[in-house]
Amino acid sequence: MLSNVTSRPSAGQTPGVPSGGLGLPRPGSAAGAAEEAEPSSATAARGAEGQTDLVASAFPSAAAGEPDPLLIAGDLPTERHRLPARVTRYWRWRAVYSSLPVLVPLIIGAMVLPWGPWWVRWGIVGVFVAVIAACIILLPPIRYRVFWYAVSSTEVDIQNGIIFTKRNVVPMRRVQTLLTERGPIADHYRLTNLKIRTAAGSVRLSGLDRAEADELCDRISRLTDLADDV
Repeated sequence: MLSNVTSRPSAGQTPGVPSGGLGLPRPGSAAGAAEEAEPSSATAARGAEGQTDLVASAFPSAAAGEPDPLLIAGDLPTERHRLPARVTRYWRWRAVYSSLPVLVPLIIGAMVLPWGPWWVRWGIVGVFVAVIAACIILLPPIRYRVFWYAVSSTEVDIQNGIIFTKRNVVPMRRVQTLLTERGPIADHYRLTNLKIRTAAGSVRLSGLDRAEADELCDRISRLTDLADDV
């Protein structure tokens, strides 16, 4: 007995297609709209990821633990070195002895030369003495707070000043000579003055501890040799 293996499709049905259809949503349905939106959103996501990768490759971030190449030695507060506290006394005594060539002739002129009334002569001397004394008392602590230096493998960074702050950055490859100076007052306080000379001029570190100055000279000498070899 033969069984029916084929049947005619019902009216309006496409041949070869089941009555349930292919399972594809109709264009106007909500499911169709959602599925149509998914490819576009996926493409947008891929585009955003690609743009992020391009930005990241164009501006690579510094690895953890590595210093920023744009920073110089003194930009890191931990690398800054201060002078010993006794340097303020050294600066004051040096200012006293430096003012003697001005004060002594002024006092002698007020005593010997008969110019004007006595109170005018000694008034001028008193004003000079007051100004010099105020500078000797007030300016060294300000200079001490402003001054610091830092040394890296590529430069020497120095900041100093009293009223106006000045910062000098000396590349190691420009260093030509190192000169240490120590007078009687500096020797009394166990301090040393270091002068770094370059082709463009020189910078001065006044009031370094004696051992620190020797160590700094050795370090700069080694780094300068390395810079010359590069």
